[in-house]
Formats: sequence, structure tokens, C-alpha cells
Amino acid sequence: MSIECAPPQKLFRVYVALWLASFFSPLLYSGMNNVLPSIALEFSASAATISFIVILFAFSQGFFGTIGGRMSDLFGLRRMMSIGFIICAITLAGLCISTNFAMLSIFRFTQGIGTALLISCSTAIAVNITPIYNRGTILGMITGAAYLGGSLGPLIAGSIATYLGWRLVFLTLLIPCLGGLILFRHSLKLEWCTIDGEKFDTKGAILLGLGIGCISLGAGLFSNHTALLALIPIGIIIIGIFIYTQKTTKYPVINFTIFTKSKSFALGIFSMFINFGSVSSIVYFTTMYFQQVRGFTPIIAGTFLLFKTFPQFVFTPIAGRLADKMHPEYLVIVGISICTASLAAIAFLDINTNLYYIGFLLFLAGTGVSIISAPCTLSALRDIQPKEIGLASGLTGTARSMGVLFTQIIASLTISNYLGTSVVDPKTIPLFLDSMHTTLFILVAFNILCLLAYIRVTAVIIKEENEAELLEKENTEK
Repeated sequence: MSIECAPPQKLFRVYVALWLASFFSPLLYSGMNNVLPSIALEFSASAATISFIVILFAFSQGFFGTIGGRMSDLFGLRRMMSIGFIICAITLAGLCISTNFAMLSIFRFTQGIGTALLISCSTAIAVNITPIYNRGTILGMITGAAYLGGSLGPLIAGSIATYLGWRLVFLTLLIPCLGGLILFRHSLKLEWCTIDGEKFDTKGAILLGLGIGCISLGAGLFSNHTALLALIPIGIIIIGIFIYTQKTTKYPVINFTIFTKSKSFALGIFSMFINFGSVSSIVYFTTMYFQQVRGFTPIIAGTFLLFKTFPQFVFTPIAGRLADKMHPEYLVIVGISICTASLAAIAFLDINTNLYYIGFLLFLAGTGVSIISAPCTLSALRDIQPKEIGLASGLTGTARSMGVLFTQIIASLTISNYLGTSVVDPKTIPLFLDSMHTTLFILVAFNILCLLAYIRVTAVIIKEENEAELLEKENTEK
């Protein structure tokens, strides 16, 4: 296998390929969310059951984001990213021909594997080939591509679903998927350098998958079978066993010392988990709100979501450039504050809320996310050793995916508590709104805790840097 550890000659083409990969993954996520009500109508699925589809995707994306980062270190970033594109292409075709909810769930779960590989590998490659003084700008560009995909996803999927049916959505998305694969393979000819002499921890991967899987299934299906709620504590116990065994494993799936060696990495992962998950709930609930409470078509709902996702595309590259010139932690604190305020305001929506006001709140949420994304990633990865970049990049993607899973579990529990197995119709709209309000208030509380933690740890980081500079100055004067 050919190996290259220096930046490739066709650097611009690689950046374009990474941009496409980052654009495509959220396109799948947001596009699918916008056609969920149409799928629910065809398969007569309840709100809780549709919520499980989101949980299933978040689980597979979170789990395989973690082990995918480790596998890319062992088997090569180019290889694993190519596999991610191929998986996405196969599952898009499968979703198009799905004849029942179970079949659709299987393909959606598998699709999460593909997108997890794309997300973790694209970030790792970008960090590897970019000088540290320019990483904020490049990460901002790539993250901006992700938000453009998130912006266009609801609109593209909504338009196609409205006029041609939801199945044609997945055939259309095959175009950017195959285009990204071809460009990537031709722009990065050689395999990226890997870690030699280490083995993959199959036992640890199985434990991690079982733990996350039990929690996901317990939360996603307990409304249909109450006894399945017992899977949640079982999953927590398995995760505990996984963490314990990783400390004594020679080549662990996750080397937990990566969290203790870098305060900024641990803080960044925690912030991505809480904030990204919380803001993703806005997309889920407003999509359901526009279509099932206000009676809008998918294309109109998708157009409204542009108020949130478009500022993310516009402002994220700007925030990335700013993060190269100042402490990125300052930007993250501002972004989390804005997101928390918008989340709290959206929690008060009712059936008669002014649409202009809703559009403003979505724009505010999108602006907050755009300020956070690139600076938070830059802050998290700046102290990571090159040999751990694949794992660290995978964990940043996993933190986001598990944040979505965490918030979707809360949403599923509250929706099931208020609606049970009932579908959302004119009679159950008040109950659905109650479940939305409860979920968002819970997430606001978590965001406030996240903000306080970030302020405290950032103060420690800045203090240590100032002390180090002062000590260096004193030594120079002597």
C-alpha cells in the first residue's frame, strides 16, 4: 500500500472533495428529517415511531464515528472515506425501494455508518494537510459546507417530496454522493499514513455498540413495549464496563487519556455533545410543528428552515477566520449564549405564534451555531498529537451524533409520555406542543450548565497561558 504523510500536491482538489463530503452528510440528515412526516403518513407510523428513526440514525452515526476514527488510523483515511461514500450510495438506493418501516429502518441505520465515516475522515484529512495557522479558516470552510448541505437539504427534499414523492429524494441525492466519491479518489491518489503495529479492539467495539444500542432501543421503543425501558440502565452498565476495560487494553478503541491530556479537547467534546444536540432538536421539532401543527407542505417547511441553516453557511467561515486570530474559546462562549437564548424562546411556541417571529428565532439559532462550530473544533484539536488526529476527529463527530441521540432520546421519552402511540392530529396537537415545550426546557437547562462549564474551564486555560507567557518573559530577561 502506498503511503503519504505530507500534504498532497493537488491540495485544492482535495479541499473541494472534502467540501463535497462535508456538504453531503448533513444533506442526508436534514433532507430525511423533512420527509419523515410523509413517510409516517404512508406507513401509518406514530410520532414516537418516527422519532425512533432519528434515534437509530444518530446511534449508528455516533457509534461508527468513534470506531471509524480508530479504523482510519489503522487502515487509512482514504480507504475508510471511500467506503463511507459507497455505503451512502447503496443505502440511498435501498431507501428508495423500501416497502415497509422495518426495511427503511435497516437502510437508515446502515446509512449512519457511511455518514459517520465521511464526517470523521474529512475532518482528520483537513487537519493533517493544513498548517496550524490556517486550520481555523479551512475548518470554517468545511463546516460551512456542512451547513449549506443542512440548508439545502430540507428545501431540496421538501420540493421533491411535494411534487414527486419522498422516494425520489434518495435517488436525487445519489448524484452528489457519486460525484464526491469520484473526485475524492482522483484528488487523493495515495493512502494517508497510518499507525503501524497496532490492532483493532474488537471486544471494546462490541461493548460500546451494545451499550449505546441498548440505551437507544430502550428510549426509542419503550412507548410500544414498556418493558424495553429496562434496556437503558443495562446500556449504562455496559458503557461503564467498556470504559473500565479500555483502561487496561493495550490498543483501546478510545484512549481516555486523550481527555485528561488536553483540557480544551475534553471541553470541546462536552460542548459539541450538549450544544449540537440541543440545536438539532430545533430542526426536528420545527419540522413537525410546521407540517403537523400548522399544516404546511414539506417544501414550505423546508423554506422556513433556511432561516436557521443559511446563516450557518454564511457566518461559519468568518468565525473560522476569527478563530485563527484570537482565542477560539471566546467565540464559543458567545455562540452558546445565543443558542441558549434562541432555544428558550422557541420553547414558548404555540399554534398561533407569528411566523416572522419564528423565522427570527431560527435565524438567531443558526447564527449561534455558526459562531461555535469551527472555533470549537479548532480549540478541541489544537493540542492533539498527529497520531491521534483520526481518533480525535472521529470523537468530535461522535460527540455531535451522540448529542443528537441524547436529545432525541429526551424528545422520544417526552413525546411517548404525552402522546403514547398516538399520531399527531388535530386532537393531539396540544399534547404534542406540551411534549415539545418540556423537551426544549430540559435542553435549555443543559445548555446553561454547558455555558457555565465552558466559562470556568476557559478562564483556567487563559490563566495558564498568561502564566506561561509571564514565566517565559522573566526567563528571557534573566
